[in-house]
Amino acid sequence: MFKTQKLMNAWKIQNQKKVIIRDKIKETLILTGLSLIFLISPFSGLPQIFSQERTKILYITRVDNPPKIDGYIDDPCWQAIQSVSGFIQYNPINGAPASEETYVWAVYDDNYIYFAFKLMDSQPERIWAELTPRNEFENNDSITIILDTYNDKRTSISFTVNPKGVQKNSVETIWKSEARLQPYGWSAEIAIPFKSLRSSPAESQVWGVNFMRYIHRLNETDYWTDVKRDRPLLQQMGEIVGLEGVKPGHNLEFFPYGGIRSTRWDGERDDKVAFGLDVKYGLLTNLYLDMTVSPDFSEVESDPFIYQLSPYERYFRENRPFFTEGRTYFRLATERGFFWRTDASLFYSRRINNPKFAAKITGKSAGYSFGLLGALNDEENRPDRTFSVVRVQKDVFQNSQIGIYYTGMEEPGQYNRNFAVDYSFNFWDFYYIRGATAFSFNHDREKNNNGLYLFQFQREPDAGLQLSFDFQRIEKNVKFRTGFLTQTDIQSSELMVGYAWRYNRGHLQRISFDLTAQILQDTHGQTVGNSYDFMFFTDFFNRIDAHGGISLGRNRYQIMGDNKRSELVWTRDFIQTYGGHFDFGWERGGFLKEISIEGRWQRQGIYNEEFTAVEPGYEMSIETSLAFRPLSNFELSFNADWIRQTLEKTKVKVFDGISYGTSLHFQITRHLFLTTRLLGETREAQYNFDFLLGYYFGAGNVIQLCYKRSSRREEFGREGGHSLTLKVSYLFRL
Repeated sequence: MFKTQKLMNAWKIQNQKKVIIRDKIKETLILTGLSLIFLISPFSGLPQIFSQERTKILYITRVDNPPKIDGYIDDPCWQAIQSVSGFIQYNPINGAPASEETYVWAVYDDNYIYFAFKLMDSQPERIWAELTPRNEFENNDSITIILDTYNDKRTSISFTVNPKGVQKNSVETIWKSEARLQPYGWSAEIAIPFKSLRSSPAESQVWGVNFMRYIHRLNETDYWTDVKRDRPLLQQMGEIVGLEGVKPGHNLEFFPYGGIRSTRWDGERDDKVAFGLDVKYGLLTNLYLDMTVSPDFSEVESDPFIYQLSPYERYFRENRPFFTEGRTYFRLATERGFFWRTDASLFYSRRINNPKFAAKITGKSAGYSFGLLGALNDEENRPDRTFSVVRVQKDVFQNSQIGIYYTGMEEPGQYNRNFAVDYSFNFWDFYYIRGATAFSFNHDREKNNNGLYLFQFQREPDAGLQLSFDFQRIEKNVKFRTGFLTQTDIQSSELMVGYAWRYNRGHLQRISFDLTAQILQDTHGQTVGNSYDFMFFTDFFNRIDAHGGISLGRNRYQIMGDNKRSELVWTRDFIQTYGGHFDFGWERGGFLKEISIEGRWQRQGIYNEEFTAVEPGYEMSIETSLAFRPLSNFELSFNADWIRQTLEKTKVKVFDGISYGTSLHFQITRHLFLTTRLLGETREAQYNFDFLLGYYFGAGNVIQLCYKRSSRREEFGREGGHSLTLKVSYLFRL
């Protein structure tokens, strides 16, 4: 029987190879023609945009008897096919053969795609794996599947498992996995339902794929393909060939949750029973509808204490699953990545803080990505607000996009409507140009001076010359009530020049130096500041990193004005600024898992408590964190952030405070866990204490008992209380 199956598989593979060779010949002819056209055009540099290298192929076969997902790779389906191997280092030595061998198998049936891994390790006793809640481990030995199911080299989803069998995924969804420690290293099996993936509806499909292995004791990252640091990862994927008749069907998920909360706060009693529901429906294989009714009311983690030392709004992370899933569909091109960041976004989901109902449609087809969202927000003692978001992007060239964006907020007598176009172009591997133009229309603001203009250029190879230029103009009447914006009436131009070196031996792995010059103006062209910064960044082979820098400049500041709308206005006088900072971090694993410290000293403008005036002064801050993991399932961590501000003229300390946090996590079993967390600050002697006991049994399926106690300083004195919450949630898939 197995010989017959092998002959059939060999025949299928031979035919697939013929089809691939034929397609490759066609592709070569097309690329040759395009190259000739571009060579005689003024854009003769563009052929590099379309260049491709040899692609690794993983041929996959359909099976009638799928494997049992138990972490052991002894199933007949694995024995009947050939594995792929030959992993290549990404880090520390880019392009070198992997230090340890990894073998991968793949099959599929009507409902799942299956993967098996045999991960060799010459020192299996030093494999590092933590027993944590789902998605919580970091820097563990692990294996990751990266799937580009559209094979468009722009979108992907990843699935990771560590040797303890703990899962991590880039999008919260349902999948199966198990892992086992073995005398030769460790092994793992993963089964991903087609219903958990978005893909083309075509009868025959080719997916992009890569596998990433991390070996903690070597601080080594390996990929199946040869991934160069200077090229986008998704442009360097392999391919899965042989998927036929994949029909995930109309995925329908119901995620109901309910809870009971009993609260005693400042002598008052509030007992509440609440229910909510999330629904996901796969309209097509590449188009999903999500709906939510009365999203989860019980926050099991308190927000940290953050001192407000300027008049600008602080950004808080979104944690609600309805808003986090598919959030890449709702970003401006200028919001992506560390270097491409801005303080402006058209949609900030925490504006919808208490939705009665919300729905969204997200998907991708024929090179178009789109997201539609609508929500009805319950406003206390006011008419409800409606939010609407429309986002469309079109893929162009090899790794570039152009898009349009609309966000709106409506309520009786008030509105906010924002329109934008944006773009992102990647060429010659590490050159990027991104930008956006947006206009904001509000019921209470003039319809001029309401534009936002962003432009970003970057040359950022792993080693060599580093260049970037950033221009930003935000006019006075811009206000994104649906989004997030720190400043208006500001125009900045920033130029960075630097150089980086990469080493393959010794202690130092990478070092870079940057020199940055920035000019700040208001939107009338008057200078409000300038600065010069010198920074260095170092990475060592033993997972130590350090960076620091010095700065020099002069600035005017925005303060609260005395106009009717209490808008920010610029101070008249400049304040000379200078200072420096230094950061140190070391991730070790084991008993002393991680340590970091950051120190900063700056001469700058110091705000008064009402943010109506600024005086020259000094700010000093030290931020530290420590994490201990004496056992693989037990972690204790501490962090503290101290800030002191002193006026230069009077030497008066106008601010001196420490915000702190400590947490303990005990993962009793794979599913049962206990967490305690204490957050506080010294200036007003406030604190929040959380105690959480939970049982986790799948993607989002959890029973939690949470106790919270707080003490806060309010306008008319100190208030405090406690609450006890029991919450149950369960995911049903049809």
